[in-house]
Amino acid sequence: MDGPKTSQEIADLAGLKERYVREWLGAMAMGRIVDFNGDQETYHIPEHRIPALKPKSGKNAMTLYAKGVPMLSSVYKDIAECFKKDGPGGMAYSKYSDFHGFMAVLSSRWFDNYLIQDFVPGIPTLKEKLDSGIQVLDVGCGEGGASHLFAQNYPNSQIYGLDFQQHCITKATEIAANKGLENIYFVCQEASGMDSTWHSKFDYVFMHNVLHDNAYPEKCLDEIYRVMKTDGILSVMDTWTHSKLEDNLNLSPTIGIAYVCSMMNCVPVSLNFEGGMGLGAVWGKERAVEMLSDHGFDCKVSKSPGAKFCHFLCKKKAK
Repeated sequence: MDGPKTSQEIADLAGLKERYVREWLGAMAMGRIVDFNGDQETYHIPEHRIPALKPKSGKNAMTLYAKGVPMLSSVYKDIAECFKKDGPGGMAYSKYSDFHGFMAVLSSRWFDNYLIQDFVPGIPTLKEKLDSGIQVLDVGCGEGGASHLFAQNYPNSQIYGLDFQQHCITKATEIAANKGLENIYFVCQEASGMDSTWHSKFDYVFMHNVLHDNAYPEKCLDEIYRVMKTDGILSVMDTWTHSKLEDNLNLSPTIGIAYVCSMMNCVPVSLNFEGGMGLGAVWGKERAVEMLSDHGFDCKVSKSPGAKFCHFLCKKKAK
């Protein structure tokens, strides 16, 4: 759309009703997303805002977050029931409309821009090991975004993607086949109960934004300890937050979004399982370090490239 347009012109171009478009434009103007010229009664988006509004514009595409609003809103009444003392303990992933598809697109922004370019080279010796050929496990792989990149860029390594949702595994397998990847395997299994034959199998284990959602994170860490080699490396990526609310109040206001998403998804999907821990997205790095240590890992904490996540770089404790 070239140049400023009236609400009617915009509605005609989009094939929509002008009255609804006009009200929506009012909201966009109040949010300073769209500029409004009162004399001409026209609307336009300044050039410098356009990149952030494109669906696949790279590192800062706000439209991706906006897509989460209708997805989470669709379960509003179900979540309200979970609040009640006599209500359900939690809610199944299946209640959400394409939650994993949404997360795949959201996560791909970080994967595509940082995983291979900055993250892997930033871990001592990891790139060299991946180039020569090692066994890699992607826990909670979803639709396989990270797994596919590992397999594409390190053909000598064997990549395993693990997720407990069969539709995610099916999608990830289809994508791998379409890409012609032959060094990748996807397994539908709980992270808290992995293949019994995988004892000391993996050189590198990767978890991206997964551990806080897991109903049984401690069992998951015990399993990772079991399947990881003695000299293996574990990367746990999670939110850059503190474990105490008062310590988060002076951080970025976007952490408020993390609390909302946690309330609407992370906590209820974990508590849906009997005995689920319900850590939530803002469980914080202090509690994470404590849990990792309690389950046999020494870890160094740093901000990930792009400063979006907390990276817990872990190795097994010496015995």
